Amino acid sequence: MNLSNFISSHFWDTENRKFVNFARYFSLASIIIGTLALILSLSVLEGYDKELRKNAIKFSAHINLQNFNRGKISNFPLVETKLRENFPDIVQTQPIIQSEALIQSPNQVEGIFLRGVDTNYNFSVFSNDLKQGNFNLTQDNSIIIGQRLATKLNVQVGDFVTIFGVRDVDSLTNIKYKAGKFKITGIFESNMAQYDDIIAYINIRSARNLFGYGTNEISNFEIMLDDINKSSLIAHRIEKKLGYPFYALTVYDLHRSIFAWIDLQKEPIPIVLGLIIIIAAFNVITTLFILVVEKLKSIAILRALGINKKVIISIFIRLGVKLGFFGSLIGSALTFLFCILQKNYSLIKLNGNIYFLDILPVQIVLWHYVSVILIATSLSFIATLIPAYIASRINPIQALRFK
Repeated sequence: MNLSNFISSHFWDTENRKFVNFARYFSLASIIIGTLALILSLSVLEGYDKELRKNAIKFSAHINLQNFNRGKISNFPLVETKLRENFPDIVQTQPIIQSEALIQSPNQVEGIFLRGVDTNYNFSVFSNDLKQGNFNLTQDNSIIIGQRLATKLNVQVGDFVTIFGVRDVDSLTNIKYKAGKFKITGIFESNMAQYDDIIAYINIRSARNLFGYGTNEISNFEIMLDDINKSSLIAHRIEKKLGYPFYALTVYDLHRSIFAWIDLQKEPIPIVLGLIIIIAAFNVITTLFILVVEKLKSIAILRALGINKKVIISIFIRLGVKLGFFGSLIGSALTFLFCILQKNYSLIKLNGNIYFLDILPVQIVLWHYVSVILIATSLSFIATLIPAYIASRINPIQALRFK
């Protein structure tokens, strides 16, 4: 142990110990709170970004290819062949028939967005969302609905519901529709209210029958790419290749408001909450100034014994940096513990109608912890320079005479 380290380890012992310790622990607590607030906000924003992106892709793929005015896509196998032959970046194309419909249980009627999918539809992305039953749609009278919708209708797996599919609307008094009875075979819960509330799945044969589509007709394609970052470029190329009346929407186009909301939150929140750590650094300055006053006689004696200014400066720098490092370390540990508990036990619930998700999402990102600890420690180091410099400038004769 070198001299400055030995002296700094005993420097908190003062005559007015209670007051100095209060200032010390107050500074430590402020750094802990600042670190916790900053990392937690970053974890929540990262969690939101990941969950919203995952769910958006899950329900709308990377690219959605449609006709203008939501018209039918005729001879879709030919269109699908063109897509696969001309765009090697496409890894999957899935034909969809989707439209608004009414769903009726014995107790309730709700409006839904019904999606008719092929029996080989990629439900693997929903593997963690299945709450009851299965994703089997081989039977023509099978339907899969969201948990929120199931709660509203007061139904469960095995119950029957009636679907009213609108085929044509000539006027408000002349609506052509077809009804069918369906058995609930699965219930999913994505924890995203806007999907769990209205989305339902049936097989594509049943959708053709309900909405009056021909054998080779669909409403749209869901397209998955090998890299989502290519979605805007590939969508533009698809429109150019296929021409009118086709147009392609990326997942970012379909959910522009959600992603804009996330980006809006990401910019100011870290800056605003980062001010808490800066304020905590000022508390470190105050604490060390108090310590300088309390240890004035000790500093004078050390200077009189020949201890040079560099050692005095290093003593106070060690004290301040320790406060910053251990405060940020404790704050990081508390944040990590909370994130683990939230991930496993969903401690904090949200109103999905307002916050998009039903459970507060958190994401543990290593660089958040490392960067915040480094920033807090660096700010504490900078904060120590002023009191450390003042301490090193103390004249031992005047200090001893003052005491």
